[in-house]
Parts: sequence; structure tokens; C-alpha cells
Amino acid sequence: MSLEEYRRKRDARRTPEPVPEADPTETGPGTRFVVQEHHARSLHWDLRLERDGVLVSWAVPKGLPPDPETVRMAVRTEDHPIEYLTFSGEIPAGEYGAGRMSIWDTGTYETEKWRDREVIVRLHGERTTGRYVLIRADRAEQRGVDRGESWILRRSDPVPDRDPLPHDALPMVPSPGELPPDTTGWTLQVLFGGRRVIVRVDGGRARFTDAAGEEVPAPGLRGFGASLGTTQVLLDAELVGGTELWIGDLLHVDGRDVLDEPFTRRRELLEELGLAGPHWRLAPVFPGAGEEVLVAVREQGLAGVVAKRDDSPYRPGKQSGDWIEVLARPRSTAPPPAAARTGVGRARLTNPRKVLYPLSGTTKSDVLAHYLAVAEVMLPHLRDRPVTLVRWPDGVEKPSFFEKDVSRHAPSWIRTARVGTPGGRSEKADFPVIEDAEGLAWAANLAALELHVPQWRVGPDDEQLLPDLLVFDLDPGEGVTIVDCARVAERIAERLADHGLSACPRTSGGKGMQLYAPVTVSSAETTSTFAKALAEDLARETPATVTATMAKARRRGKVFIDWSQNNPYKTTIASYSLRGRARPTVATPITWDEVRACRRPEQLVFTIDDLPGRIAEYGDLMAPVLQPGPQLTV
Repeated sequence: MSLEEYRRKRDARRTPEPVPEADPTETGPGTRFVVQEHHARSLHWDLRLERDGVLVSWAVPKGLPPDPETVRMAVRTEDHPIEYLTFSGEIPAGEYGAGRMSIWDTGTYETEKWRDREVIVRLHGERTTGRYVLIRADRAEQRGVDRGESWILRRSDPVPDRDPLPHDALPMVPSPGELPPDTTGWTLQVLFGGRRVIVRVDGGRARFTDAAGEEVPAPGLRGFGASLGTTQVLLDAELVGGTELWIGDLLHVDGRDVLDEPFTRRRELLEELGLAGPHWRLAPVFPGAGEEVLVAVREQGLAGVVAKRDDSPYRPGKQSGDWIEVLARPRSTAPPPAAARTGVGRARLTNPRKVLYPLSGTTKSDVLAHYLAVAEVMLPHLRDRPVTLVRWPDGVEKPSFFEKDVSRHAPSWIRTARVGTPGGRSEKADFPVIEDAEGLAWAANLAALELHVPQWRVGPDDEQLLPDLLVFDLDPGEGVTIVDCARVAERIAERLADHGLSACPRTSGGKGMQLYAPVTVSSAETTSTFAKALAEDLARETPATVTATMAKARRRGKVFIDWSQNNPYKTTIASYSLRGRARPTVATPITWDEVRACRRPEQLVFTIDDLPGRIAEYGDLMAPVLQPGPQLTV
């Protein structure tokens, strides 16, 4: 068998991998196998079977299936030399397959069948013993597989005493109350005030769902699943700010349902997993402790504790007196303080408990809470910019409308600017200019979930100034996603850098994303002219994936670079604004590391629950656009 393809991909002077100069001369079936855990660009496991003097190899993204009910995708890769049976080490950055590789299992195997399209073997390893079937698929059914052959890998023999990993579950619900008078036989677990989530980890990939069973994006925890390797778990945890995970309980571990185990045993099993990472750890527990823990929690500004009876089972989705939630601050049945829930200063909320997002239960007061939480970073981007309101008075499942002219109902303390509205009912309109938290509260009361602004500001006399922002609005057509937008964004950023411009990326809160760069121009048309030329240039280079043409029929399968948003009479969604979608998503500034790392759309979806944590970690990622930009010429 030839190792030409293997050698072609490797530089023997740089990689520690074995790179034999000659091809093997042996033929016939072999008996040895190895499974290697490979932390490359994405975690996967490599199954290698000795045959005809080489190791016939498959990359298995989620590892060997643990039971007959689980089906795994596998990709046939190039044959490897026999010396690879014992290889482990770090493949240097820049080399093919760069990353850490270790031996996950090794042993011998028996061949039951070996055909071009089907291989059946029985493995006898240190960790794996069983009958496995590899069947070549007729086509690559997994999107993104663009090299090698696509195969299906199954385990065909039964695995005794193994419970399948549940696909989903709901968190157990504690009963509100006070600490038991005698906490003997109870354990106090610290609460951090985050979002309760169930975490399902399978094949090194983690999936987070909330108390309603809805999937929750957690971009700050991408490494969590990989830290568990092939260990399957179902966890109960708190997600704080989308970036920090406090793990409190265990429902399933590696083929074992532990719902009926007492809490003390479930906690022991959790501790054995070694779940401690840069953004995840076990929630602290204090067996038999009492009021002193609650006092310490109050002093640290934490949410409270949940007292768990030591012998309590886990009952998904059920409320039980075996768990008692004790808040750090006394639970009040009185109406919430007006400033926190029903208004700010002169701005008052009418009907604060009105649900505007039925799917998530988000109310008008929740909308106000969001805008107050982001006010410090949002208001500088709204300053001196006329705002177009998009209002959903009856919630996002009902019709909305745009509002520009607020002259008939805006209070006197809301600043307005009279500017042009070509194509509208009149040549000019009195737009609101939101300058403070009161203005945000006024907009929240109007159910103005979306705030749109132009790329220019107004002067002290309401005169329209020249644009100070250059924007590229990346809109995915049918069949593409924000992942494809991220790749185009990287290319645009490189082009802008050639012109001395630095761009800040941001999600739209919908399907796409935008790039903003601060600029100085001498005419209102300069930004549109520049953006159009750059967009059309990229479309010419890669016409199959990029278009600069607005017609929807020509956008299928492509990313549309909407350069026209630089038109002085157009607006884009303001940074940190909510969107009127099924869920309360937010137009969220992101880092370039997040752009480059994006491989799934959900990695760049953020809701109101995620923003406080992101702002605490990153501050205002759009702050650079507030500074004067370089002169832009065309």
C-alpha cells in the first residue's frame, strides 16, 4: 500500500509524527488497532486498523458509538504508517492536523468482513470491546464534509447494563422557603443568580437547554464539551452571562442513569469527573451548614442557596420539598420598586407585566431592564443620531410598525431633531434623539423593541452632519448562514486594513452581521461609493459565494454585502438594540476571535440574558467607532 498521500501532507523536518521514506511491502489482514484522541481544529477521534502493512484510518468526530442505538459519522482519511500505532504528542501549529494527539485505546481486532463499502470488525481493547460496522455512505450527508469518503459507524452488539443518554430533560424545581431549622442531613449549594440549564455532553460536544427545553447559546463555553472527551453526561447547572457555568447536579454519566441515586452520591460522581476549567466549575456545597452560609452569600452579593436533602433523588421538571430555594434577600410579595420595574425618572411604564415575547415570557418591564443594563454602553452610540422606532404594541407575534415622527406624542423632555425623510409622507419629520436612560425607558414603554439609526449625527441646530461610520451589512441568502457571513467578514476586514481602516464586528440580532469602521469624509456619498466598490470587487473574486446585487433571486446560496446601508437616508439596527424576533435576541458586538471561531450559527446568537455577562467581560466592543476615523477617499 502506498503512503504517498500521507507523506505529501507532512514535513518530516517539522512534525514529530513518523514519516517513513519507503512504502510497506506487507500484504494481508492485520490484527492491531488504535484509537487516538485528536485535539486538532475540532476535537475528533481517529480509528486506525492494521491492514496490508498500513493503518487504514477514519476520523470520527464524536468517537466510537457506545451502544447500538447511537450512529456516528466517520470520514475515511489517508492511510497511516504502522509506526502510528504508538504515536502520541503535539503536532506543531501550521502543520497538517496541528494539535495534541493521545492514545485513547489500543488492542487487537478480528476481521469479519472487509469490502470496499463495508467493514465489520470485533475490537478487543483496553477501553473498548465490541463488534463495529463501517458502511460507506452514497454521499456526504454531513454538511461541511469536503474531503475523504463519508462512512457510517455503528456498534452492532448489545451493551449490557447501559442506559442510553437522554436527548433532553428539564431541571428539577426547588420549592421557595426558608432554611430548615435543623440542617442535619441537608447540603447547602450556592446559587449565583444565573439561568438554569441542562447540559448534554456527547462525543465532546455540549448542548445547553433552559427550563423550557429551548436551546441556549453559550459561546464562552466552547471548550467545555471537549474537556470531557468521550464521557457522556447530563448535568444540571447555572449559566451566568453566557460565559460562566456553575455545575450543581448530575442526571446521567457514561451509560448510567443516576436520577434515583441520593444527592450525596450524585455529588461524589460529579467530583470524580474533575469538572474544573477556565469558565466552568462545580457549585460550592456545604453539608450540614446553616445560617452562616446564607450570611456569607449575602455579603458576597450572590443570589442565595438551595438546600438539598442528602438522600433526595433527582426528579426532572418536578417541584419538590426535598430542595428548598432560599434567597439571599427576603422574598417579597409586594409590588417591585417603581424605579426598577415600572419606570425611570419621568418615564413610566404602563402595563409593565405585558408579555411582548410570548415564547420566552419576556415582559415590557424585562425590556426596560435590558435597556437599563446596556444603557452605559448603548447611549454613546445613540448620541446625536435620529432614531427610527420599530414598535410591537401587542408583542412580537402581532404586527409591528415603523415610527419616525413622534411630534404628536413625545414628551417635552425627549429631544427631537427635524430631519429629512425622502419617500415618507412629508419632506421632514421630528425624529427622537435618545440621550439618557429616561429616553430608553420612554421607548420601552412604547414597545419600541428595535431602535434604528443612520451612519451620521445631527448638529446642535439639527443640521445633518457628514457620515462618520462606514458599514457593511452581511445578509445570508437562502441556504447560507451567519457562519458564511463570518468568512466574508474576515475578507472585508483584510481589505479595510489595506486602507488603514479598522472594523468592529457585530451581530445583527437576526441572521446576519455587520462591520463598522469610523471614517472622516468630505461628502455624503463617499461611504456608499467606497462600500459599493469593495463589495463588487469581492463578488467578482468569488461570484459563487458573494453577491453585491440586492435582487433576492440572485442571493440564493450567497452572502449579500449590502453596501447601500451607507445611503444617508437608510438606517441600521443600533448596537445593543433588541430585535423583534420570536426570542429577545440582541444586536451584539463580538470579538474577531469569535468571528474566526464561528462554525455554527448558534455560536453568534445572543439574547438579553447574555448581555450583562458579555459587557462585564468585554465592556463596549464597539467603543473604537466612537473615535474620529481616518480620512476616506475614493
